[in-house]
This record gives sequence, C-alpha cells and structure tokens, in this order.
Amino acid sequence: MRHHACHLSGGPLFHDVLAREDWQNQTITHLNRLPAHPTFASWRDLRSARENQFSAHRRLLDGQWQFSYARSPFEVDASWLENDLADSRSTPVPSNWQMEGYDVPVYTNVRYPIDTTPPRVPEENPTGCYSLTFSVEEDWRAEGQTQIIFDGVNSAFHLWCNGEWVGYSQDSRLPAAFNLSTFLKTGENRLCVMVMRWSAGTWLEDQDMWRMSGIFRSVWLLNKPTLHLSDVQLTPQLDALYHDAELEVNATVAAPTPLLEKLTVAVELWNDTQQVARHQQPPGSPVTDERGNYAERTVMRLPVERPALWSAETPNCYRAVVSLWCGDELIEAEAWDIGFRRIEIDNGLLKLNGKPLLIRGVNRHEHHHQRGQVITEEDMVQDILLMKQNNFNAVRCSHYPNAPRWYELCNRYGLYVVDEANIETHGMVPMSRLSDDPSWLAAWSARVTRMVQNNRNHPSIIIWSLGNESGVGGNHEAMYHWLKRNDPSRPVQYEGAVRTARLPIFSARCMPE
Repeated sequence: MRHHACHLSGGPLFHDVLAREDWQNQTITHLNRLPAHPTFASWRDLRSARENQFSAHRRLLDGQWQFSYARSPFEVDASWLENDLADSRSTPVPSNWQMEGYDVPVYTNVRYPIDTTPPRVPEENPTGCYSLTFSVEEDWRAEGQTQIIFDGVNSAFHLWCNGEWVGYSQDSRLPAAFNLSTFLKTGENRLCVMVMRWSAGTWLEDQDMWRMSGIFRSVWLLNKPTLHLSDVQLTPQLDALYHDAELEVNATVAAPTPLLEKLTVAVELWNDTQQVARHQQPPGSPVTDERGNYAERTVMRLPVERPALWSAETPNCYRAVVSLWCGDELIEAEAWDIGFRRIEIDNGLLKLNGKPLLIRGVNRHEHHHQRGQVITEEDMVQDILLMKQNNFNAVRCSHYPNAPRWYELCNRYGLYVVDEANIETHGMVPMSRLSDDPSWLAAWSARVTRMVQNNRNHPSIIIWSLGNESGVGGNHEAMYHWLKRNDPSRPVQYEGAVRTARLPIFSARCMPE
C-alpha cells in the first residue's frame, strides 16, 4: 500500500477519500455532482446562440493528458495530487486505457466480468490516474460558476482540483458535471481524475459488449455567469388536428431570491432566419399548493401557427433561444434545435403526427475497431449516412445513452431514437434480483431520471427505454411512473415487459416491426 496522507487545504485527506470506498456502495451514485441538465454553451449574445456559433465560455479539454496505471486505488501514491508519478506517460483523452497498452479488454455477454457479490467489486481493481494542467483566465475564476463536465467515464471516478477533493461519480454513460469555482485559481490549475474499472455501477452495466475503461468521451469546461439558467425543458406540442402547435418552456434560474424579481426570461423561436415567436416574463411558477410557488421557475407557452413538422423524412428543426435578462441587459443565452411532432400509441399502433409509423431500426453500440468505445463525430455521421442509405429510419441506443453530439446529429439528419437507460443485469440469478431490491432504487433512479433531464429536448428521441435484460421489479415500476409523470409526451418501452403484465408499457425487444 503506497498511498500517503496529502492535505493541501480544508478538504478530506486522500486516504480518507479512498477509505470510504464509495465505489463499493450502490446507494452512493455521486458526491457533489451537479443536477443533470441539457447541453449548455452560455452564449453572451443572441445571434451566436441562434446560429450555434462557437462559445468562448465552453472550452474543450480533450487532448494529451498524463496517465499512470495501478492495480488498485490503494496502490496510488497521494503525491500524485501534486506531481505526476514517475511512471506517468502521455495518453489521449478521450480513450480507453485498454486500447493504449494498459490492462486487457474483456468480452462477455451474460456472465459478469467479476466474481463477487453485489454491490462489492474486487479489491484488485484496475485504476487509471489522469492529470492535466490547464489555464484559467481571471474573468472565469472571479465571476460566475465554472463547471467541469465529463461526457463519459467508465465506470466510476474521484476528482481533485489543485490538490483538493471535488467529488465522485458513477454511471459510465451520462455526463457528470461538477462546480470547480471554489477550487480554481488564475493561471495554471492541476486536475486529477482517478478512474476505477469496477464499481457498484458495474452490476448495472452487464451489456453484451467489450468491457473497457477510462475517460472515453469528451471533457469540457463551462463558465456560467453568477445569475444563470440552470435548467431548461422544451416541450413542443401539436393540437388534435396536428396543424397548430405550442412550445412549452420550463426554465429554472439560479439566483438569490431577492434578485429574482429583477430578472426576466425570454424565449425566441426561429425558423432559419425568421423569428416565429417570442415571449418574455419574470421567474415564478404558477401557485403549486397552499405554500405558494417555485420562485426560481417559470413556465411559458408560445403558440406557433402551422409549423413545419419533424419526422425522419423531413427533419424540420427550429431553433429555440432561451435567455436571461436583468432589465435591458442580456446575462446569458442557451439554445437548442427542436422539432414539432407528436408520437403516440393509438389502439396498439405507433403513430407519428397522426399517421401510422413503420419503424425500420437498428441496435447500435458505440464501438470502433481501433479506438474501442471512443466515437468521433465523423464516425457518427458515417453511421447515420449508412443507415439512411439502406432505408433505416430508427436507432436504439443499445444499451445506454450515447454521446451528446449523437442526438444533435439525429435531430438534423432525421433518425428516430430510442434512448435507453444504462441498466442491464443479465447475469443476475434471477435476473430480477437487483431490479426488485429497494436498496438499488437510488441507482435505478439516477440512471433513468438523469437520462431524461439531459436529453429530453431532442426531437429525434421518440421513446424512452428503461434498460435491457434486467428482469422486472419494483424499481422498474417506480421509474415507469416517474417517466409518465415527467414526460407524458413519449411512450416508454422495456425489453423485459414482454414477460410480465406488471408494467403497462410498450414492449419491444429490438424495435417494433
């Protein structure tokens, strides 16, 4: 055991963080991770947001990082928080370390790759220690909130910045964001990420695929102003005749309560260069109960006459720009591509915009023969074009949420997407052992709710999936009811529902035919 005490500030000691063994506990899905939210760019002018231009407040940290490999977290020397270890070498991020000469990739279908009892994982737990030195300008450090966002890390990680512990996250397939504001300094900063190959989350990730590890998706810095939009949910709705529409906007503002009355939230809807609708109002939701309302939330509904409808054949996208104002001063703007369409099941028939929908779909893993689970935008476009050229119109994200850019491309190119929670317990005996265990409900909930909170603004997503091959249990039922309450605009499917009458949901093992 080589780790030593390291205490650079007021946070927990390095060995105290490891001694907790958070990765062995299924009830600890994260520590200090920010709530899930859609992709943000924090533009500071409306035109850049509308045209999806480069944002100076969103910075990519991909590139060459330093990397050191250990057989266990407990073999890592705490001095790594201050300086790279002697055996460190440069490695690309994103990457899987098994594709860079460390450890070995494992392929298995049903059988778990580890032989322990849930939620425990082996003490000999391959560990990757990533470090990066990066610079931060004074205006980023002094003003607002600077987040770091990991789009995908397999399977769990602890994060330190300038020697101070920041937080912990598990779930290999959803973004994990942390607030770095109090840890940063002007000039050079040191980031350290300890990635464990196995964690309690591994028991929910028994998909039929190659098992690999590391920071395999992009890493970002995002600078938000002190007063900012912390969440935006966009729900386009069609009327009963599928002619006219309404855009429902639910926005949440991060601001001290006394300042909320000075702020307003605006929504602009654009069809290319033509503004279709605009509305602006102060925060404050409708009265919820006898104790009042949510002062930080606002709900707006914008009528839209005869919008061009979205489908895989005609992927008509509008640009929704949501902005925060203090008087006449723009604080920030966020924007997304949206599409007007209605997906529903009518007497057992899947319909889009009132017409029967024939699904011609594929199951798609994120995999590259040389890079493992690292997928570039060029790879994504190639897959989309190949599917379109062969008359496929749909894709199931098998069996986990994909990289954020994937959904943006599907919106624009036109593909129907089944977005699937990162849950599979195929190797359990019985398969329902964890799905019917309430001690795993927090893990189930995090994987389903965060998927929706991250991805719900994408018109390409027409169905939510509760996961794959994990039996049927109370955790599934709880998540089904949460989904129907929080997003009634989409059907819910689950592969395992074909074997039970307990879940009143759409069931299709692959895709409906």
